[in-house]
Amino acid sequence: MRKKNDIPVYDLTKAARAGLHVRVVDHQTIDEEREHDVVSAHRDNSYLLFLMKTGYGRFLVDFEEYVFSGPALCLIRPEQVHSVINYQQTEGWLVTFDPGLLAPELVESAQLLTGPFGFEADQLRSIYELTHLLHGFFQSENTQPLTLKTLLNGLISAICDLCQRTKIIPGQPENRADEIAVAFRKLVEANFTSWKRPSQYAEALHLSVNHLTDTIKQKTGFPVSYWIQHQTMLEARRLLFHTQSPVKDVAYQLGFSDQHYFSRLFRKFTGYTPVAFRKSFHDLSTKALL
Repeated sequence: MRKKNDIPVYDLTKAARAGLHVRVVDHQTIDEEREHDVVSAHRDNSYLLFLMKTGYGRFLVDFEEYVFSGPALCLIRPEQVHSVINYQQTEGWLVTFDPGLLAPELVESAQLLTGPFGFEADQLRSIYELTHLLHGFFQSENTQPLTLKTLLNGLISAICDLCQRTKIIPGQPENRADEIAVAFRKLVEANFTSWKRPSQYAEALHLSVNHLTDTIKQKTGFPVSYWIQHQTMLEARRLLFHTQSPVKDVAYQLGFSDQHYFSRLFRKFTGYTPVAFRKSFHDLSTKALL
């Protein structure tokens, strides 16, 4: 049951094997095997890969509304807050898997695959074949966990390769500056609630603050402090919108001992006070359902 002051986090389905679950979905079976509410905002502690051959879908991921039709694919990461609005005549596959199964060299590319991304059916033919193969091995009781892991990473690698070839996502880091930017983004996502100063990230990366600052500004157009605040304010919006936690509790969860400083920073970043943001966006959400 959902706690009013928490965003629900759901475990991988009980039908999973070795941290993986693969199932065919269509307009008749898409609601089968559902173990939790997908309409209300939530997180999953696994990756969710949607491969849609045909149909229509509409859902929210971290305040972005995505409307798409097949052929398309989309990967939702464990930390992302999402909810389903509706879907029609959907056919394809749903692959859910534990983050620990993803090969380290694919993690960075997978972070960019939120999408959804639309393709021509011919472009996805090999992806469909790999997914069908993975589903077949998943259904076999004789399949070893290593085989499932290898096939899964082959599928994700093929998807990343397709998205890189079609310029949907960038390729692998080509130089030291790219590597620094990738490592910095990972550190921010993992430590933003406790590391508020650029010097903490520079130290972890064995760089001077000036070197890190210049590199991130060059690669992204924004300074280090912006990205720390960006991740912090994204999580703040998640908590304010999807829970009923008091503002002071939200501030504390995000590493702020001073609620008033947090409120000033939130207003500077979003244009709203935390209370006004919560009221305004809940009013918009209510109207959208009418």
